[in-house]
Amino acid sequence: MRIDLDGDCTVAAARTIKDLLQSALAGREPTQVSLAGVTRADLSLFELLRAARQGFINRGVELVILPDIPEHLGAAAQWTGLPELCPRPGGAGHRTPDTAKDAS
Repeated sequence: MRIDLDGDCTVAAARTIKDLLQSALAGREPTQVSLAGVTRADLSLFELLRAARQGFINRGVELVILPDIPEHLGAAAQWTGLPELCPRPGGAGHRTPDTAKDAS
């Protein structure tokens, strides 16, 4: 399953994002999450991603959060302890995706 988040991913959208992630986890589907289309985000998005990563690890289901967050949200990703969501500086390609299954 692939989840493409876009637009406003603030607390106002947190329930919808949480439901998408929980549905993928309940179905035990390997899941990719793209952040490329996110225009606004707050702490709730990053908290959801961290919790989802742990939930997928606990269930032994693969979760790949693609390192494609828009540049204007990169500082927030780093500040919340998720620097792996950011593309490499200078656009020299992307980091290897954060694979929850491999992190366990």
